[in-house]
Amino acid sequence: MPFCIECTEPFPTQRRELGYNTCRSCGDRQATAEKRRKSRCIAPAYSKGAYQYITSKNMAKDVGRKTS
Repeated sequence: MPFCIECTEPFPTQRRELGYNTCRSCGDRQATAEKRRKSRCIAPAYSKGAYQYITSKNMAKDVGRKTS
């Protein structure tokens, strides 16, 4: 039986076969934190444009600027 890399509790072998290294509760906690972080990483591309995902600091500096 595999053990969680976060809390060292055992978790089902089927979960390991799916590629997870954490138990469900630790995985849920990590996913929630990542979701919160990513929700702060969107911005409108230009004045009336759709929102886009910002992936780097350089991209954040260039959002809304015209390229010539």
